[in-house]
This record gives sequence, structure tokens and C-alpha cells, in this order.
Amino acid sequence: MEVQVSTNYLIVLLITSGTITAVIGAVLGLFGQVWLEKLKHKHKKEERKEDKESKEDKNLTDAVAEIREQIKRLLQLCDNLTVGLKGLYYDKILYLSNRYIDEKSITAKELSDVDELHDIYTARLNGNGFLDKEMNKVHKLPRVKSKPGSKEKVELLLREIMGTPKKPSSEQNEVKKHEQKNT
Repeated sequence: MEVQVSTNYLIVLLITSGTITAVIGAVLGLFGQVWLEKLKHKHKKEERKEDKESKEDKNLTDAVAEIREQIKRLLQLCDNLTVGLKGLYYDKILYLSNRYIDEKSITAKELSDVDELHDIYTARLNGNGFLDKEMNKVHKLPRVKSKPGSKEKVELLLREIMGTPKKPSSEQNEVKKHEQKNT
């Protein structure tokens, strides 16, 4: 059995298969185009995300660097203030110790105050031992309960200037006794 195929049938078959192939190609091409656009969009989105992360990293790095600089400046300021305080403490301790030595006596409160200043100077401010000699002299001074106030000092000075005899107080007697022992 021989099948006879007409020429028209072959032409229709060729046209139909070509059309089907073209439609399939077009559909595949369309899907490919959509898929390609999605890939491009995804790639751009990732690039933007990386750029954003890169900018955030740079901003964070800049912020950390700025904080480090501020800390460095604050530490330098603290060092400068410590040096200044150290000088003030040194001067105050030296002034007070010389004053007490000149007065040749010291009260318990005065001794406590100057000791506290000296402790802060040596322990907290890392002061040197230059004031230790003066502090030893201060600790050897006789202790008195109180000292004359400024009004009493002026009165004593006026009596001395005018040659008026003065009545020595018990504290002054203690100071005189101590002066006599040392001479």
C-alpha cells in the first residue's frame, strides 16, 4: 500500500510545522527575554545593596575614626589637667608646710588637712618625693589645740609694736616651751 500524499498536503504540513516552530521559538524567546531581564534586575539590586553596604561601612569606619580622635583629645586634656592639678597641689602643700613651720606649731585639723593633700598628691597624682622632707618637718611640730584668730593676731602685733605687755595664753606657752627646747 502506497500512500499518496498530495502536494497541497505537504505544503500545508510544511507551513504548519514552520508556524509551530516559529511560535515555539517566539514563546521561548519571550521567556528567555523575561528571564534575562529578571537576572539583570537582580544583579542591579545586588549592586545597589553592595554600594549601600559599602557606604554604610565607610560611614561606620569614619565614625569610629572620629570617636578615636575625640578620645585621644580627651586623654590629652586629662593629662594636661593632671599636670596642672599636680602643680597646684605641690604649691599648696609647700605653702602650708612652710607656714606651719614658720608658726612653729600646728593643730590636729591642719595636720589632717595637709596630710590629706599630700596623700592625694603622691598616691593619685603620682607626685614625686620632693615634699616628703617638708612633711617630716611638719609632723615634728608641736600640736596645739587652737591658734589665735586674725583678730587676736592683730591685737598681739599691736601690743608688740606699742610695747604693751601681753598675757601669754596656754597655747603660746606651749609654743614658747617648744622654741626654748629647740634653741
